Amino acid sequence: MHVVQRFIGDAVLRRDAIGESPCTVHSFQHGKELYFLKTSPTIYADTTYSVLREAAVLQWLSGTVNVPEVVLTAQDERQEYMITRSVPGVPLAAHLQDEQRALALFREALRQMQAVDITNCPFDSGAAVRLRELEFLISQGLIDEDYDFEAWPGIATPQDLLTRLHATMPQEELVFSHGDLGDSNIFVTDNDELHFIDLGRGGKADRWLDIAFAHRNLREEISDDLAAQLLATDHPTKREFFEQLDELF
Repeated sequence: MHVVQRFIGDAVLRRDAIGESPCTVHSFQHGKELYFLKTSPTIYADTTYSVLREAAVLQWLSGTVNVPEVVLTAQDERQEYMITRSVPGVPLAAHLQDEQRALALFREALRQMQAVDITNCPFDSGAAVRLRELEFLISQGLIDEDYDFEAWPGIATPQDLLTRLHATMPQEELVFSHGDLGDSNIFVTDNDELHFIDLGRGGKADRWLDIAFAHRNLREEISDDLAAQLLATDHPTKREFFEQLDELF
């Protein structure tokens, strides 16, 4: 019997519809606790969609920042599997009506991520790695088809985007990057303790990657003014690069 099925037993799997990745997520009860089963098709094994990569990132971060506990991993010829224990709190998205609190929580999330010591970090999420990954996904027809290039004149096709990204690749100031730092991937407890989920893209990357995502989140969900308050200084060309890099994922 598959080790994953053995752990789940006769628990009811409930599909989680949040998220746009090709990974599938189900929640289930095991004893009195809530767990999540996340799977990714084998074709994504060498990408940041790999749940085995995510499990390795979570295990490396454990004890440094608050992340889900990895209970088990497995793989077969079709899929990779990861079971994690749920984290406490609610998504930061639930606090957006309190604008200054949301801003403070994003600032703290950025501070915690960028405080992680990358001296021995084995995960490379830099621009060159992510561009190679994007080229692979485009070649395999695995990109998000719901893209919108209207904001970027001169870009009409995925190939145009690749050309632009190669031409504008930034000089990187490496820190630890969450890779997808949005209000659904940061959980907040009643005393504002943060827990981070969905770290498949975690690793060494430019400090502006996470800042760009947090800025976009505040800009789109609250206001340009609040997003601007996130920034002590701005680097609009880097923010644009990382927003463009994310468009087809």
